[in-house]
Amino acid sequence: MKNVKKHDRFVPPIMQAFRAAFREKDSQKKIDLRSESDERVIAGRRSSPRNAVNESVLKQELSQDLAALLNTVNLASAENLDGLDYVKQSILNFGVSDMTSFSAESDATDNVQTHLKEVLQRYEIRLASQTLEVSKSGELDEVNMRLSFHVAAEMYATPTDVPVEFVADIESYSGKMNVKRL
Repeated sequence: MKNVKKHDRFVPPIMQAFRAAFREKDSQKKIDLRSESDERVIAGRRSSPRNAVNESVLKQELSQDLAALLNTVNLASAENLDGLDYVKQSILNFGVSDMTSFSAESDATDNVQTHLKEVLQRYEIRLASQTLEVSKSGELDEVNMRLSFHVAAEMYATPTDVPVEFVADIESYSGKMNVKRL
């Protein structure tokens, strides 16, 4: 069997540069570094996207974006989008349907499972659609009114794709989704 090299350094996504600038609170600082010969020097923060990151950083970035996606109620939950097919498929309809009304019935949980997969395929392009699998993880937790879904996929990365798995817990009373174990 061929030895497969495990990569521990990956090319960061472009959003990494924006998030790093936000964390450092330096996005609006003017940096005009010059050499002794008065040539412009590229500042360290501007060259940071070229630096490699590890797998956990990629997964942390994905986790933040998944939490934002899965906890945003889409426009179709508040407005009738019949006949507005382009709007239904666009970023204007970013997020998931209102989950506060789903029930424990098998059909309803199957619909949530299908909807969750469609939303991830449409709005989270880092996940390879052909590898995306969403399955119900156990039965409805009657006490906490929580339903769990197991999601597995490969995240596009350079130099090699990274397998990811997580659990999306949906609280039916609030409609909030928690992304765990990514």
